[in-house]
Amino acid sequence: MPTIKKTIRPWMVNPQKPTSRWANEAQGGVPNQFYRNAPWRHLRKRQLEKQPLCEHCLQKKILTVATVGDHIKPIRFGGEPLDENNVMSLCKSCHARKSAKERHQ
Repeated sequence: MPTIKKTIRPWMVNPQKPTSRWANEAQGGVPNQFYRNAPWRHLRKRQLEKQPLCEHCLQKKILTVATVGDHIKPIRFGGEPLDENNVMSLCKSCHARKSAKERHQ
């Protein structure tokens, strides 16, 4: 039985091209696997227990529950990945705003 060559469309995943398990690595970021490992999860949990409110919102005198542990100095800019002094508590919207600003630098 003859085989038909499958057409690859731009929006389809190319089966010949290996997909990276490090999605952010291509963008100059940190491998996604880092954020799934126990050391980071424990550090994030400790930070959110220590400071349960968003630090950016607190500066504006708004009380918002923090849900994200974020690196103050991004790892790709030389920040320490597991340093307690390099992590701050942020809400989801402040984290998205800060990350977008860092991407454009």
